[in-house]
Amino acid sequence: MSTVRQALQFALDENGGTIPFDTFMGIALHHPQDGYYTQNVRTIGGRGDFTTAPQLTPALGEAIGQWLQGEAEQRGWKRFNVIECGPGSGALAAAVTKSFGWLGRRKLDLHLVETSEPLRVEQQKRVRGTWHPTVEEALVACEGRALIYHNEFLDAFPCRLFRKESEGWTELQLKVIEGKLQEVFLPPTRPLPVSTVFAREWATGQRIEVFKSVRDWMRGMAGSWKQGAMLTIDYGGKAEEIYHRRPGGTLRAYRSQERLHGESVYGLPGRQDITADVNFEDLAMWAGELGWETGTLKSLAELAPDARGADIFRCISFAKL
Repeated sequence: MSTVRQALQFALDENGGTIPFDTFMGIALHHPQDGYYTQNVRTIGGRGDFTTAPQLTPALGEAIGQWLQGEAEQRGWKRFNVIECGPGSGALAAAVTKSFGWLGRRKLDLHLVETSEPLRVEQQKRVRGTWHPTVEEALVACEGRALIYHNEFLDAFPCRLFRKESEGWTELQLKVIEGKLQEVFLPPTRPLPVSTVFAREWATGQRIEVFKSVRDWMRGMAGSWKQGAMLTIDYGGKAEEIYHRRPGGTLRAYRSQERLHGESVYGLPGRQDITADVNFEDLAMWAGELGWETGTLKSLAELAPDARGADIFRCISFAKL
């Protein structure tokens, strides 16, 4: 039995035979010894389980480089710190730094937040910088002043998953039935997370995902971030965009470039990616709780029109003044 499966069995035993979906997702993706991202992710791209935009074109890196230069100039920073969270293969960081040119690169100090040893090895082949296990540690190294960006980073955080019933909400739990992890929806045993989705009207049976762990991440970094701006790029959008004609929600997995749904999401924990769309309305609300200034939600095509697949991504910026 793999370490991930052992951890899942322990969690099931501790919780009376069921586990919340976000517990499953956290163990499957981020278990320190055997999680997908920490140890088992293969190289990103055609030979990996999935491909991201930076593997296909440098256009996104060039657009982020322009955004960084504009933010630095606006603040009068002659030399500045840049933090990328979840750098993947390192292709995006390489394109970003290249966009500054040889002289411009001397103005920035690059910090990369990465917990995956296999991915860190890939990144170090492409880019020079300083690596950190958490954004808090990166911010401390930057004395709290930094420009931050991340692409397809938040969608790998564990999310809670709910279903609308005629009398309220139930939450997805997983239980071993006939030797396999299967879905059961039960009344929530924890308070509903802070989210914009619960104030909306939904048809009975609608499934939605809430990234409470992202809110926790934002609140955790808030004390270390003193000044700067952050650019967030990911799959998703407003709730009405995300769930339009998607009564089953957006949860999915990827393995060998194949998109998986339903029971396949639970089939190989620790050996495949698991993700869901990001609700940018939640991000804006959570940023407002922290006193961050929020920019306009845009299609990535407005930031980087030449980036491959830019029409299906969204981006939003936050500022700590």
